[in-house]
Amino acid sequence: MTSNQISIFLAMTENLSFSKTAEEFYITQPTVSRQISMLEEEWGIRLFERNKRHVSITKAGQLMAEICKENRKKLDSGLNRARKYKK
Repeated sequence: MTSNQISIFLAMTENLSFSKTAEEFYITQPTVSRQISMLEEEWGIRLFERNKRHVSITKAGQLMAEICKENRKKLDSGLNRARKYKK
């Protein structure tokens, strides 16, 4: 799992669109799909239900999105505090 995969995952939870998320990150739709699939495989859960016309987030996906958002806030806060020791 990379921070970029997490960013793509969180964008997907907002957009519920592989193509809109791809545009946002200046990458291709298959790249977004691959990154989400890699997360699903690594975590062993299905994050989104997909068919040709519709994408929806699963309950497991909603939970992981909440956890990722919380952890991202903690990481950002920690980085801001650590940067004070940069000297």
